[in-house]
Amino acid sequence: MSERDLGLENVADELRAWLEALRLGLGARTASLWTLSHGGERLAVAISCPAGAKIAPSQISVRGHALGWVVSEGVSLKASRDDIFRRSSGGWIVAAPVNEPEGDRVGCVCLEFEGLPRPDAPQALELAGDLAGRLMGDVRASQRSASDLEKYKVLYGTVRDMERELDLYGLAAGICKRACGVSGARAAVVAAWDFQRKRGRVLATAGDSVRGLVNAEFDETSSFLGLALDNATPLPRDDLSGKEKLPLYVERFSSKAGSAIIAPLLSDSEPIGVLAVEWGRPRQFTENDLERVQALAAFVAPTFRNALEFGEVRALSLTDALTGLPNRRYTERVLASAISEADRTGKPFGVAMLDIDHFKRLNDRHGHDAGDRVLQSVAAVIRDGLRPGDHAGRWGGEEFLIVLPSTPLEDSARVIGRIRRYVELARVNWGGRPIAVTVSAGVSAYPEVVSQADAVVSSADAALYRAKRSGRNTVAIVDPRG
Repeated sequence: MSERDLGLENVADELRAWLEALRLGLGARTASLWTLSHGGERLAVAISCPAGAKIAPSQISVRGHALGWVVSEGVSLKASRDDIFRRSSGGWIVAAPVNEPEGDRVGCVCLEFEGLPRPDAPQALELAGDLAGRLMGDVRASQRSASDLEKYKVLYGTVRDMERELDLYGLAAGICKRACGVSGARAAVVAAWDFQRKRGRVLATAGDSVRGLVNAEFDETSSFLGLALDNATPLPRDDLSGKEKLPLYVERFSSKAGSAIIAPLLSDSEPIGVLAVEWGRPRQFTENDLERVQALAAFVAPTFRNALEFGEVRALSLTDALTGLPNRRYTERVLASAISEADRTGKPFGVAMLDIDHFKRLNDRHGHDAGDRVLQSVAAVIRDGLRPGDHAGRWGGEEFLIVLPSTPLEDSARVIGRIRRYVELARVNWGGRPIAVTVSAGVSAYPEVVSQADAVVSSADAALYRAKRSGRNTVAIVDPRG
């Protein structure tokens, strides 16, 4: 229900009583209130008096109709019913516009008479139109004020609740949730920004329309998100419905947002992160929404900086030092989160266990330093071959675990097959000579194939061993029969 419809619904009884008193006082056959559609192209009867009276027609096009002219020009009208409604039963019509105090045209009020109306009918109806517009406008204004008050309560509560939060991902998720409450937006995104490298990474999202963006990376030229950070200034986009030259968030992610606000998180005037909120329709946010989003970004920036610094220290315990990929401890967390998400939404996700072929033989032949170089090279190929939102971590030794959110089994197998080919094409240069490297992989999916959460990794591992037995350098899909 729109704000205008809500304003009308809240004062419908009062307006109906006024119209009925006006009808009786002026001797009219019927009285009616007509309101504009959301697009402003049609007028429809919203209230009729006496109760249940049939107004024919009950809906008209604004363009080319006398009542539409009353609304668009803001003037009253007195004319025969035959001139206004063709093939009518005769009589006269008096109509007056309904304008809200802010100047918004809402519709018109209309009286139908059997014969000529009283001379004071147009003046009385204009007064009724003014009263109706004022009453509807006051209700809408009070509703906006109440809504704004609630949003500011959320804003101030955010500062109190988050000022001691040091978990970067938890903080980012909390900011996303509060940003939607502060602005009424349908979705929010929070990303961290490396000022030296000019690279950003999405930390958390809220809302279905931005699902799958977590861990996606971007730079200062690839999206509006990066552009706002590069200029260290808020970037409101009131109409994203046309063909934009840049994506809103990251490359290869199609956003269906109609409008958005992007607000950098600044520390000593230097961008360290960014908050973005989006709406489904163009020009859906207000100046107050923009003000609150900017205030939220300013309030949480110091806490965000603290969490970043704390996160750098903690990341050392969650990152594999050799490959730079997340370690097993962190990957287990990602896996648990993916299981919870699949249980909540019913959407399957893919899991792949990937292993470097003949790794021990490679170590024995070229030495452990060469083996380390191969591990780093394969990790880089995996990282570059994944999609935004996918996760790869070093599971142990020469094994890597890959988590593919919201991806069914066959699609997961295609992604892993592409990575296998990339590894095969790559060459590791060692001692002036290229080393050929291949990988084998096993792919499973929860809950599409494996219904037990604690069995999804072991099922991918079993598929990996089938790939090894079938000659290596291949991808095997889990056998649902076990």
